Amino acid sequence: MKEYPKHIDFSINEIYSCMKKNSELQCHRLNVPEGNAGELILNIPRHEKAITVEELFVQRGFRNSGLGSSLLLFGEMTAYELGFRSVELRPFSTDPLISDYELKEWYLKRGYLPDGEKMRKIINSKNFEVLS
Repeated sequence: MKEYPKHIDFSINEIYSCMKKNSELQCHRLNVPEGNAGELILNIPRHEKAITVEELFVQRGFRNSGLGSSLLLFGEMTAYELGFRSVELRPFSTDPLISDYELKEWYLKRGYLPDGEKMRKIINSKNFEVLS
């Protein structure tokens, strides 16, 4: 597995978008020079106050490089730009090497708080301020 520095060049591209009855699903893929490193699937409702992260996945070889945090931030910025007040998700791991508990801790470190079976983060302009 190749080690990636914390700040590598990557692009996040929308791969598909499909309309559902009351929302839109968007898939954004994180590409690095070697190919696909992960993806983010957002459920953007028409009449709700929160965007839902349906899936956030980073390939094993790209983990612990900051790419997952970058994908999550991209989802949060999308929510903010579209006027949503929060981002919600259900933390569950599809990787047998990562427990649901570890994944929940990862989200807690990024400002998400438990909200029943979900986790939620309030989105506002302070989330994106650059401090010098």
